Amino acid sequence: MTYIYNLYNSDDRFGFKSSYHIQCDLPPHKFRTIMMEFRRNKDEANTPEAFIDFMKKSFGDSFQLFDYDDIVQFDADQENSAILANLLDEVDGTI
Repeated sequence: MTYIYNLYNSDDRFGFKSSYHIQCDLPPHKFRTIMMEFRRNKDEANTPEAFIDFMKKSFGDSFQLFDYDDIVQFDADQENSAILANLLDEVDGTI
């Protein structure tokens, strides 16, 4: 199963400086555990960019970054695929 996560990098005034949209195969409890362990590691910079680099190295192809528009398109593609599968099932049932 594929999961989508959002990471935000805030500025000094509680605004968002940057955002990262991540798709990976890790369920939420594992993703959170990995992030917490990464933050505890004092040898690494404690930034979203450093965490993303770590995840890319550790999980390779199963870890992908998306721009917001790509996520919206991904969700639309998933929904369209589900609709198409349902329509094909109905057609198969009537033949």
